[in-house]
Amino acid sequence: MRRFHRPPQAALLLLALLPALLAGCQPAGRNQSSAWANLTARGAGYDFQPLVFNAPPFTLSGLLRGQPGASPDLVVYLEGDGRGVVRGHVTQDPTPNRAMGFELARSDPAPAILYLARVGQFQPGQTGPAYQEYWSNKRLSEEVVRAASQAIDEAKSQIGARRLHLIGYSGGGGLAVLLAERRSDVATLATVAGLLDTQWWVRENNFQPLTGSLNPADQAALIATLPQVHFFGAEDAIIPPAMSARFQTLAPFTRFQRAQQATNHWKAWPDLWPALLSQHLLPLRGQVTP
Repeated sequence: MRRFHRPPQAALLLLALLPALLAGCQPAGRNQSSAWANLTARGAGYDFQPLVFNAPPFTLSGLLRGQPGASPDLVVYLEGDGRGVVRGHVTQDPTPNRAMGFELARSDPAPAILYLARVGQFQPGQTGPAYQEYWSNKRLSEEVVRAASQAIDEAKSQIGARRLHLIGYSGGGGLAVLLAERRSDVATLATVAGLLDTQWWVRENNFQPLTGSLNPADQAALIATLPQVHFFGAEDAIIPPAMSARFQTLAPFTRFQRAQQATNHWKAWPDLWPALLSQHLLPLRGQVTP
């Protein structure tokens, strides 16, 4: 039987969370105010407008492209875990230096797109010890999923959309699955290097359980008939290729695709994305009943 080595209590949570949070971490850099100003300026070049969502107990940052009535479909890009850990320490600010979710969203030709940041990202008022658990042990908690769903509802109402196409990067992939499991308006699901089964992942790596988070894999049967594509990097040491393969065994999926790319967890995904959209996601969206 595999045995766990239990470190001193003060280091226990950090040991459990370090690899998980590294899934989306970036080097230390800009503060939140300048990061948000830079992202919104860049988003404006692609016709995205900034939004702030009041989703108690959180305030979430987002970028929205599209006018009311632009489309019956809203494509939602969910950001990864960001800078949750830097040099082995849980940070006070998870804002990513490079918003990978937006890097993917900007090349999507859909007329209505929401980029949604995660808890604490680009939000100076929600940093520090009071919120740290929400990008560490509770980053996929019920509160986090509920807040993201509320923000999506608001953007969906603003556009006047009826259906959602969810796309999540890294930890945002796990969030996308959790949202798809509980919502009835999700037409397609895609993850990019997604964290799909937290329990399997910590077990395989001898990490302590993420006790504050929901496990996306627990209700996989609820999305067994949902059209979905899971992109993964053949060289990804953070979210290994076996993650999506394992997830596929959990339910009698009927429209499940895995798509391997010659990359790791971070490199080249924005460059690959236009071709992946054309090859996989745009045809899938086209099959959705009007």
